[in-house]
Amino acid sequence: MRRRLIIVGVATILLIGGYLFGAYLRNRGEGGVYVIYRAILPDAASFESITGSTARALDASGNLIAYIGFGEGTGYGGTMLVGAVVDAQGRLLEPVVIRHNETPAWLVMVTGRFNRYVGIPVDGMITPGHDLDTITGATLTHRAVSDAVRETAHSIAITEFGLNPPQAAAMQWQFGHQEIIILVLFIIGIVIAQHKALIKFRFPFLLLTTVILGFRLNRALSISQVSSLFLGFFPPLRTSIIFYIVLAGVFLPIIFLGKNIYCTYVCPFCGLQEVLNKVSGKDIPLGKTRKWFSMLRNALLFITLMGVIITANVNIFFYEPFGIVFGRNTRVDFYLWVILFFSLGISFIFRKFWCVALCPTGAFIDLVRRLRGDLLKAIRGTNGENEEVA
Repeated sequence: MRRRLIIVGVATILLIGGYLFGAYLRNRGEGGVYVIYRAILPDAASFESITGSTARALDASGNLIAYIGFGEGTGYGGTMLVGAVVDAQGRLLEPVVIRHNETPAWLVMVTGRFNRYVGIPVDGMITPGHDLDTITGATLTHRAVSDAVRETAHSIAITEFGLNPPQAAAMQWQFGHQEIIILVLFIIGIVIAQHKALIKFRFPFLLLTTVILGFRLNRALSISQVSSLFLGFFPPLRTSIIFYIVLAGVFLPIIFLGKNIYCTYVCPFCGLQEVLNKVSGKDIPLGKTRKWFSMLRNALLFITLMGVIITANVNIFFYEPFGIVFGRNTRVDFYLWVILFFSLGISFIFRKFWCVALCPTGAFIDLVRRLRGDLLKAIRGTNGENEEVA
């Protein structure tokens, strides 16, 4: 216990140091609004400011190319900075994502639909479900982009075209059948884990969560979501109830029961690996090497968190391949395909190899569980000593 606490303490100090170093680098590297304008429309020769976040983009002769600007929206991983471009006739062109912390799989789903913005009037609603399609599985990222574009477009509509755009509708509470299903799944998982007579239903239930939580809803917990909490970002409850249900389903059983329910009973990627392992019928024990693989997993967690803390980018060392499988998103970097095929391929002979050796999310969950156990032992030890003194 003492050794683990020392390691965690040293890691925490290093992470704090990494945060301070990252803040120093970001402060040095910050540029003005014209750097952002250049990122939005690099072909422009110059920019003529309209407001603090909008401008006229001009060519070398001083003629108007387009109106541009930038706004912010709240995605899954934090604040997104998005540029908008409006042509001289008052029609939108494709937006430009300047800065984000979104999971690549979700962002690709949204950027692949950027052509739907083209032609929308500058004073349009610019809202999913109205003049934009809804995107299942990346709702918050899609809304973040549309909010940022709408903020910029409506500012330009007022100042440059003399229009009076409509007010954006207030965000509604999103609690429906998906939220209820996920809540029920976690409750069932806890019930099975708490009753030995029900353990025989673990694998069928894991298959069910793989289908529903994974393939149907694409809601597997990722390290990028956990990392965003380290950066102080908590998605708005009104539109992110599923995120908080998953978070509660993962960590409340650890706090109150001392059990990692998610990795054993709920995780869709765990279920996929177990299915493949049962197909082969072979499970080669890792033996003494399991300890070294566990250390590798912890090291990958530390490297991932350090990268996030320094860069303030939750995807800087992103390598979880869930989006390819459950989001059915094939437009990802090649290395994610390599990790996916390796993880699934090796699971034919090593049961849950990803979980044991590579998963940073599982490493973090297990760390919280062990620290909870260490804390309880320390409290009980202190109480015991007090009773002896009395």
